[in-house]
Amino acid sequence: MSVAVKSPTPAILDALHKAGLRVVETTDLKAAIEQKTSSAGVEQTEGPGGTALITVYVDESNPTSSAAGGKIRVALDEIRDDRVRQALRTSGVPEAVLTPFTVKSVNVAPPKKMAGMMWGSMLGYLMLLLMFTGGMYPVIDMTAGEKERRTLEPLLAAPAGRSEIVIAKTLAAITAIFLTAMLTLGSIVFSISANKTGGKSDEMRQMFSTIPLDAHSVLLIALTLVPLCILAASAMMAIAVFARSFKEAQAYLTPVMLFVIFPALLGGMPSLELTPALCLVPIFNASQLIRSILLGEFKMSAFLLTLAANLVYAFIALAIARRRFDDEKVLFRT
Repeated sequence: MSVAVKSPTPAILDALHKAGLRVVETTDLKAAIEQKTSSAGVEQTEGPGGTALITVYVDESNPTSSAAGGKIRVALDEIRDDRVRQALRTSGVPEAVLTPFTVKSVNVAPPKKMAGMMWGSMLGYLMLLLMFTGGMYPVIDMTAGEKERRTLEPLLAAPAGRSEIVIAKTLAAITAIFLTAMLTLGSIVFSISANKTGGKSDEMRQMFSTIPLDAHSVLLIALTLVPLCILAASAMMAIAVFARSFKEAQAYLTPVMLFVIFPALLGGMPSLELTPALCLVPIFNASQLIRSILLGEFKMSAFLLTLAANLVYAFIALAIARRRFDDEKVLFRT
């Protein structure tokens, strides 16, 4: 990185060189930064009371310029600290007066809880999103796909009743959705276990390597997802059956993903807590509950209320899908 300087002192030049910055002297610092010939600029003038005023010019819209400004400020802080220490030594004052006390931060959260915080913020979102996208195409194939292939009429003429047909199609979609969720969970666990990631930080490596998933947590997550699988399959079935073709069904169901993304993303935010009122919000409640399970802080009352609310929504969606299959105008819409 190159730095434009104006009226620098030898101490400033030496500090900039030690920081690994290439120094270029110029008279117009702003022009040098705007024309990108220099990443940042440094100018020394006389401030109030005769003290030295050092101005650092950066372009905050340019990440390189911001980084160069950060390096300059670190280098200048070192010069200031050295001068203060030298003045103290000259006056016979010990340097310890600069640090009358030290601050030490201790994280009391165990590694499993820290890992639960990280995984809980994204695992629920990923699983819920992939559940709906994974079940979309089987649902489309069993509704609009059958219309295109002309196989819906023979199916309706079979001895099976409409309720049996709807339940069978819904069960097939639920199976695809639930398997997608479990495979997503399994693949994430396997990938993290097989690869050592997390960067240079020991804490980050510990968080990545510690997966807060035991048999009890996996069972609770699976129970949380079952009502969502029924809801996703039934809701998408009720919508896709209106479509006349595979492409039209895709156009109908793609916006549904927006109603999944935002609640699932909000549910993973650490600043929110699963209150009884929020337990009634579909998608969000499941994402927040998964996060609480991974943290080990979930309450059984919130778990049961979330499960009950999602089951109610699921059976309402199933009833709507069942009614759609009773409507001949919808089934044979061309």
